[in-house]
Amino acid sequence: METLAALVSAATVRIHAPTDGYATPEPGAAGPAGPKPWGSGFFIAPSWVLTCAHVALRGGGGDVGLTYEGGTVRGRVQWAEPGAAGPGGWPAPDLALVRLLEPADHQCVMLTERVPELFTRTSVLYFGWTEEAGEPVEFSGQCSIRGRLGKDGRIRLGNEDEMPQGISGGPVVDPTRGEVIGVLKARRTGQDGGVAVSVDQLRRVSLPDGPPRGESHDLYHRVLHAHDRHHAAAHLDALGHRPTWTDVQLGLGAGHGRALSPDRRTELLGLLAELPPPASTTDLVHDIEQILGGRVEGQALAPRGRRDGLGMLYEGRLGDAELQGILRYAVRAATADHPYVEPGTEAAENALWEWTRTTATGLSRTFRNSLANERLARLRARGRGTAEERPVPVPEPEPRASVLLDVSPQFWTPHRFNWRVGVVHPNGDVQPVDEDETGVPAEALPAAVAAALTEAFRRTDGRDARAALHVALRRELFDLPVDTWRVPADAPPLGAVRPVVLRRAAGPDGDEDHEDHELRAARWQTLRTQAMTPVVLDCEDNRHVPVPPEDKLRRLPHPALPVLCHYADGTAPDGPGLGRVLDSGYDVALWRRQRLGDGRVCTEYHRGVRHAVASAAAVDRLPAEIRTLRAGIADGQPEMYWADGIVILFDDPASPLPGTGLVLEAP
Repeated sequence: METLAALVSAATVRIHAPTDGYATPEPGAAGPAGPKPWGSGFFIAPSWVLTCAHVALRGGGGDVGLTYEGGTVRGRVQWAEPGAAGPGGWPAPDLALVRLLEPADHQCVMLTERVPELFTRTSVLYFGWTEEAGEPVEFSGQCSIRGRLGKDGRIRLGNEDEMPQGISGGPVVDPTRGEVIGVLKARRTGQDGGVAVSVDQLRRVSLPDGPPRGESHDLYHRVLHAHDRHHAAAHLDALGHRPTWTDVQLGLGAGHGRALSPDRRTELLGLLAELPPPASTTDLVHDIEQILGGRVEGQALAPRGRRDGLGMLYEGRLGDAELQGILRYAVRAATADHPYVEPGTEAAENALWEWTRTTATGLSRTFRNSLANERLARLRARGRGTAEERPVPVPEPEPRASVLLDVSPQFWTPHRFNWRVGVVHPNGDVQPVDEDETGVPAEALPAAVAAALTEAFRRTDGRDARAALHVALRRELFDLPVDTWRVPADAPPLGAVRPVVLRRAAGPDGDEDHEDHELRAARWQTLRTQAMTPVVLDCEDNRHVPVPPEDKLRRLPHPALPVLCHYADGTAPDGPGLGRVLDSGYDVALWRRQRLGDGRVCTEYHRGVRHAVASAAAVDRLPAEIRTLRAGIADGQPEMYWADGIVILFDDPASPLPGTGLVLEAP
């Protein structure tokens, strides 16, 4: 119970006015310890906070400040219902989702997927923030569930404990099952206890306009899939130092009497979240009714996602029947028609089937055979053996001019750098733009090169496309974050508006090139014509492992794309592992500058890389795909935060960098 309380507390936030200068707190809103709390909320998925609409919209809508155990960040209200108070106050559901505008490491609560009728009738816990002597303080309490108010998801709470001002929006926790079942809405002024809102009311989140084209186009699935993948990744992280929600549920005996133990449930929810959502609510309800053998009654809100359907299968029957129903449900999910297909869908379907087959081991052979037969029949009826559409050949992009920025250390003056900017035309001709050999400190480089880069971009950008920026660096400078520079200073980061790729410096000021040129050329040609296979070289089960030796790296198949997960954990800027990759004949690779924070595991990064590489299809498209990720980070899209600090090496052997002398030639 103490561990459960610690997990909830770590995920609970104080919501207040923004404090970063973009908005001015309302008069009298700032106290001695910072902005006056508007209310509480809690993280339900990476970079997503659930709270009450009346808390999130107190400042008029838009941006809010969020303070939690990791610090203070800025968020933006993404959805709220209602959008304003009514004549009698804030009607149900009184919920809001807030999206973080920057990456942050934090904990997340685990939400129930059970239907409201199965909520506990015993005591529940609630958490939030309040004020004491003008100082914000965390608060927690315990009370009972007395019943429901109406049919709009409101839960009536008992008055066994105080409910002070400021805790509205905080989580309500079922301590028996170790999961969040509601959001604290309000005290009942002049009456007993308070009111909470069931988390199933999130199904009211607005539907997308038109058919969804991907997970990010449907806010409900965007958030709930991220929630389930987060907890599955945390559970499967064998090296995690902090207890997980699944650990706590196992300790509470939350799986007693249920077909799925907490760990199996977490795994299944994570696998379901890797799939596209159901094609429609009608299809989802049809599957549930087929499994239960009758119509589904008494649902105030229809299920929207596969986690909702799973919750409707719990505790409906005795013995093995409940588990059999869940496994049939998993087979149907793994063989369903999807509204769209994303990279990795086929692998996700196969992983879900493997989980189903393994979980069914203890059941009868007759049932196991029926599962396999049902899967094959549904795959045949779907019209293809796999869900993933085969990639079509990607046409080679038309040659375009690019901009070259060459930064080299000034050896006679430590910590100062020379730079050169030029335009490289498709035929290899170089048009110098500007240079400086007086030596510039690293922190002054963005301002120093701004005018030259602006002029170079003016010469190369087309109406519909922006030229790529190639940054030539020696290995010891690989951490130079050129993609985050703003040129001009009030513009978005360079990497968000154009492809920015890293290249190894050439010529007398760069590394000596000892690679096997035939091997490099063969690998590059393979990557241009075949699907790339990302290979994470320094991570196993979230553990930092040494990069293989050069002889093993050289023997990897030509479609292999080296990926480093723990580059930032190295002791040197380029790390010995990256050095081995570069010396083994690879001209394209991915890594990230940021260290992995306590609130994340490597799974999110690995998954994101796989999807990005599959979306690019061929190596020539990879820089543009990385630009899309960087643009999403700059735009505050949580699905892209896994790529924060990502670096791409893109050293096309067919387009060698010009010699230093050519760049220095007078215009």
